[in-house]
Amino acid sequence: MKNVLVDCRELRSGTKTGIGRFLEAMIAAAARRCDTVRFILAYRHGSPVSPKHCGRENAVIRELPADLVRSERALSRLSREGPQLFISPYPKLPLFGCGCPAIHTIHDILDLTHAAYRRRPRTCFDRRRLKQALRTGALTWYDSAWSLEETRRHIGFAGRRPVVRRLAVDDAFSPVNTGHDLDVVRTYGLVPGYVLLIGNGLPHKNIGVMLAVADRLKRNIVCVGVPAANRGYWNRMHPPATVQWIDHVVPEHLAPVVRGAFCLAQPSTEEGYGYPPLEAMACGTPAIVSSIPVLRETTGGSCMEADPGDPTAWLDAIHTLEDATVRQQRIEQGFAFVGPLRGDTGWQGHIDDILSVLDAR
Repeated sequence: MKNVLVDCRELRSGTKTGIGRFLEAMIAAAARRCDTVRFILAYRHGSPVSPKHCGRENAVIRELPADLVRSERALSRLSREGPQLFISPYPKLPLFGCGCPAIHTIHDILDLTHAAYRRRPRTCFDRRRLKQALRTGALTWYDSAWSLEETRRHIGFAGRRPVVRRLAVDDAFSPVNTGHDLDVVRTYGLVPGYVLLIGNGLPHKNIGVMLAVADRLKRNIVCVGVPAANRGYWNRMHPPATVQWIDHVVPEHLAPVVRGAFCLAQPSTEEGYGYPPLEAMACGTPAIVSSIPVLRETTGGSCMEADPGDPTAWLDAIHTLEDATVRQQRIEQGFAFVGPLRGDTGWQGHIDDILSVLDAR
């Protein structure tokens, strides 16, 4: 067997980020389809191991220190102890060097380019780490052509071997009601038929464009995954807005919550990919996305679009979906687009890349 070391620090207790969902599902699919590869999964101390990574002989768990610097040092050491490939779900590679060929992942470079983040003290350090990974990585995964071109424009090059790979959608996101959907939705104090937003609520998520029209909507706005600090920012910006905030939805409840929505809205001003619209389409819930190039690319034009700077455009789009014929057309378009991205089949491009790097050894 050939050994592949994977940085699984994103899979930690109490949270499931977009990067975490990508990492968990992609590695689980690769482990199922690659019987001649052993995946060494490096988890942070104290984090529960994903059920998707358990029970296979070719998936081995290694524990990393909880401390950031010590975990970086441990990853570097593990990379020198025999693996033929290292996979990073981040743009960066281990801080203290990587002892084998590596694949790293660029979902976006907003932390380097967005006005709200680029003045942070660590930005220059992160830029240096990105450049180093681009120079030394055997392959660079990009979620979208937009992210690849943004990297090339801001950094000057896109890596030794840049590849655009769309992210797959978990099979749990389907239009099939489990029979418990209503109970799940009620667990969070929800009544089906809400307008749903999913994300961390950082400035580029642009929640304010929806809050600005909350009092003109006949449907409730529900925001999932926004921590208290980010909620405070939006409440200060839009104090009269009525919105239901849900800190966290457990992973197995997310699909029923999506199915319970009238529609999903993603009003981001910038993104690297955008998982929620794809998951919504897979559930049979129409999505409205910002009319920005990256979301048009990753949703294949299958969603309604609205100007991220115009609250009235979002209000009009939601009103348009109230027409049952229009809504059904959007649902069918979503199913057709997301079909090839479902489950293990949707990860085949990533799996082929892993095998190609291993075969080159």
